[in-house]
Amino acid sequence: MFENLVNKKIMIMLPVAAALLAAGCQEEANSAPAPEVVDLTVTEDLFAEPIQANPLTADPTAVVVRVNGVDITRGEVLEMMNVAMQQLAGRVSPQQMPQIQGQMYEQIKNDLITKTLIDAAVAEANVVISNDEVTEAIDQIKANIPTGQSLEAALTAQGTSMEELQDNIKNDMATRKFLEEKTAGIQDATVEEAQEFYDANPDNFVKQESVTASHILIKTDGATNDVQKAELKAELEDIRAKIIAGEMTFEDAAHQSSACPSSAQGGSLGTFAKGQMVPEFEVAAFTQEIDEVGDIVETQFGYHIILVTDRIEEGVVPFDEAKDQIIAYLSGQKKQEAVQAYIKSLRDSATIEEIAM
Repeated sequence: MFENLVNKKIMIMLPVAAALLAAGCQEEANSAPAPEVVDLTVTEDLFAEPIQANPLTADPTAVVVRVNGVDITRGEVLEMMNVAMQQLAGRVSPQQMPQIQGQMYEQIKNDLITKTLIDAAVAEANVVISNDEVTEAIDQIKANIPTGQSLEAALTAQGTSMEELQDNIKNDMATRKFLEEKTAGIQDATVEEAQEFYDANPDNFVKQESVTASHILIKTDGATNDVQKAELKAELEDIRAKIIAGEMTFEDAAHQSSACPSSAQGGSLGTFAKGQMVPEFEVAAFTQEIDEVGDIVETQFGYHIILVTDRIEEGVVPFDEAKDQIIAYLSGQKKQEAVQAYIKSLRDSATIEEIAM
């Protein structure tokens, strides 16, 4: 609920870990490539254009805004921009980048002002988060990282430490707890309000045809000729035959043999609608029978076998089915508005000095 208001510093800590935790296999999806890790020591080169367009010194230690006597430096803004730019990699054209970077700079600076004010309020309230709570949060992160990857390696790649991560998670949890206490008296939305929202937003409740599926991928990018490709296909045919014969489960076969990151989840790709997968994969997934291990499908990534476990037909979600979700959404909106009002009160009473450069 408070994702955009709590300790955003944690975004800087885990760009790699976030990528490791991404569910499913991105290779089959028509999505942008995974962002590359950007070395924060070369921030100046990365942001040469937007920084030249802003009246700010190139010195990362320069103070750009002061909030109740607390300094925010240009380097802090650029650090968070660097993370945001990694997430945008491949999704924005070079022509759009200068304008987006300029807007992003101002938005992140504004977010850091808000964060500074909330951090001070949380510290004054003396919100307590136990070490056990932090340990549990880190254990949950570790439990979802695919086999062969590690949180420690991700942190090392970012030049940070587990201790710093623990501190940031503790701050994040304290902020969430503090804001939840601020909204504890807000009443949940009613059924009548949910019905009104449902009636006013019919397009929100049209469900697309979708399937829930798993797959096993044998990559062919290393094959240099048709003979090698045929050998790889035969390998997958043998795996398919063993699954059909009951010699192994689809999930176990995916764990052992699939070259997709989804192997960590037994090949599960979750639920997806049309238009999210490459054409050959989509046609197979949306035409297979439920619980059938399909024929081998070839895509640009290699050979696949697909298991479809559920299919949702296109239609309109009935109100009774959507009611609880709508109530949760509207209740969250009420709390979000209350938090925004509280933040406005903090800003209205704060001394915020923009430092001209």
